[in-house]
Amino acid sequence: MKYLLYNLIILTIISIISNNYNKIPSKINHIDRNKYNISPVGKLTNIKNNDYIDDNNVIWKKRGFITSILHNPLKYYIFESYEANKISSSEVQVLKLEFDNDLQNFKDSSYNYYSSFNYPISHFFADIVPIIIYLRPTYTIYN
Repeated sequence: MKYLLYNLIILTIISIISNNYNKIPSKINHIDRNKYNISPVGKLTNIKNNDYIDDNNVIWKKRGFITSILHNPLKYYIFESYEANKISSSEVQVLKLEFDNDLQNFKDSSYNYYSSFNYPISHFFADIVPIIIYLRPTYTIYN
């Protein structure tokens, strides 16, 4: 029984990797992806819980602490564009202190080939794994 569970876990991991390995972009595509990033237009208005809308009717989700861990969640709020029919998403960050005082000075964070909300496994392979395998690449060299 122990070996059956072990084999099932190994097969599941292999299946996840084989189904998502092709989503890892080239180093140039990974570095150059931010040219697709968008920012909120006007002020964000809270519409429910962590959902906000900008003046162009783009919905933005405010990420929680854990889902913002790569973006210094002690200092910044991270917002991710969220549209149900889109695979990709844009991220922006804003200083918590400013946002809490109604100053919305957003800075581009990163463009995601796959939304972390809608496609977390694909997001991991397409947007997180490249950071690891390309050893924190210099993002300005191809811009």
